[in-house]
Amino acid sequence: MTKPPRATIIFYDEDTEQWRMCTVFRREVQAIIDREIARSGGMTIPPDAPDHGSLPIGDDDARQLGAMAIFMQAGVHTELRNRLRMTTAEPISWIRPDRPRTD
Repeated sequence: MTKPPRATIIFYDEDTEQWRMCTVFRREVQAIIDREIARSGGMTIPPDAPDHGSLPIGDDDARQLGAMAIFMQAGVHTELRNRLRMTTAEPISWIRPDRPRTD
């Protein structure tokens, strides 16, 4: 018997001020995944991995994945930014660019 596909969700819990992680059945969140993949294209890990590839996923890939998740959450949770002690190639600008007007 095959196990149903799952998705791992990483999020910042404002009530506890801690990171939380859980695994859910993909069928429960598939519509959201589909919408976001259609909107942004998503990202593969490693970023240059080809579809259906079997490149090894190493320590550096794991570190980058974790850092990306943290930075994405710090982009919307300003209280996290002062807690970050991570080195980046370039300084991070937390200022969001203006969206182009559509009218």
